[in-house]
Amino acid sequence: MVLPFYRIHDWVLRVDENKLYRQDREVSLEPRLANLLRFLADNPNTVFGRDELIESVWEGAVVTDQVVTQSIFELRKILKDGDTNPVDYIATVPKRGYKLVAPVSELEEVEVQGLTTAEESLPEEAAPIETPFPAGPLTRSLSLRANQANRRGGRLRLLSFDLFVVLVLVALVSTLTWQQSKPHVQSVLDPELVVFRLHGGEGSEREGRLADGITRALMREVTAATPLRVQLDEAGLTGGIQPGREVSIRVARQSGGTYLDLEYRNHGAGRVMLSQQYQLGQQHVGAALAASSRDLLRALGSEHSEPGQEWPSDEGALVAMMEAYYYINSNQLESQRHGLGLLDRALQDEPDNALLLAERYLAGMVNLALGGKEEGTPLAESGQRLRGQAEGLNHGVASRVWEALALQALLEGDLSQSRQDLAQAAQHGQSVLYHILSGKLAELEGHAEMAGDAYAEAFLMEASEQTFRLCAHLGFDSHLETLAPYLYHSMTPSEVKLF
Repeated sequence: MVLPFYRIHDWVLRVDENKLYRQDREVSLEPRLANLLRFLADNPNTVFGRDELIESVWEGAVVTDQVVTQSIFELRKILKDGDTNPVDYIATVPKRGYKLVAPVSELEEVEVQGLTTAEESLPEEAAPIETPFPAGPLTRSLSLRANQANRRGGRLRLLSFDLFVVLVLVALVSTLTWQQSKPHVQSVLDPELVVFRLHGGEGSEREGRLADGITRALMREVTAATPLRVQLDEAGLTGGIQPGREVSIRVARQSGGTYLDLEYRNHGAGRVMLSQQYQLGQQHVGAALAASSRDLLRALGSEHSEPGQEWPSDEGALVAMMEAYYYINSNQLESQRHGLGLLDRALQDEPDNALLLAERYLAGMVNLALGGKEEGTPLAESGQRLRGQAEGLNHGVASRVWEALALQALLEGDLSQSRQDLAQAAQHGQSVLYHILSGKLAELEGHAEMAGDAYAEAFLMEASEQTFRLCAHLGFDSHLETLAPYLYHSMTPSEVKLF
């Protein structure tokens, strides 16, 4: 029985080979993906729930909903194939399931012969001719040399030449074998390092800013709930240490709305551990943040952790805080001031929220360190207000609050209190700001080596110009002679001015 061929938009699916073809592009599919795509192609524009897909494609086998979700996610990535403006192939119908929306038609076998590989379409008369041994340049030269020697009767010279060639080959093989026996380590996988990558998406600029804020919020959740080291992939540090885990986030626009795509891959295991979509929009930010945090922490083995400590309960305040994360992490003072304004707007809705107070205080101090001016409520007054608010909280205080309190105590000269606040922050994970504050405290206590180590840790987590400038100027000016050469060689002089 000849299996059918399908044209799905500009792809051709060969069911007999589990392959997709398009314009000299060939992609091999896993059997589960090929069967799923064929089933959807047999029923275009028909919505199927996960249970229906398990029954029809996996024939009722014991398969979790997550396997179906991951398979749909992988198919979408393959069909999009890196296009900047991809066609919407598989649409998500909220609360119902999935459907194939790309145009589909069945093809005859003769229609797809031109799309197969060159080796398969090679006519018989053009097939490569098997040349009897000897065929290589070396063996041809030996044969020619032998004929010439026989004609001249120089058998002794021929034997000497053959012996020389044999010795050269033996030496070459021995050298190659010795070199291959030496291990060449190009990179080492660090299973405790998880890198977050925010990819360009298909949504609006505001949805992109919300995705950036959610990414940074997820990083803090992972830092607080797991022993993993978290790194943001912005500056593109390269070296021998590669992350063992990767979280990829992008905005995807579909017929049912805009979604946040989240994929967590464990490189050590070589597989995707989580692939999920969350509806994104001004009314769905809280739900998307809570669900994505919970799912990611479970996938990372911290299913008992409760995400979202101190997040604003008001949806408008939460949206403003997520957008503010995008602006306050910019190197542009104007963008930072806009982020401060968003935090002020969020505080109007929840004036006593400790996390919002901490973020506003820290953002103001960062803006001052990068050359801005104090605007709105004086920062010293904000710090005192935060201290009074946090003293009434016995538990569940976010690490960001303790970091803000540590900075406030440090600037007031109370180093003992600052050390206690940093110890509280460390119980919820060690962020970039934690290491910067640890370096500042070590400097004031006269421990130059500890300060240098702390600044290097901060830069390792987030290698950016802002990290360097905060190490140099947050609270007071520091001397970074040790850290500066590393930063100088990791970033071009046009990106950061060191001297």
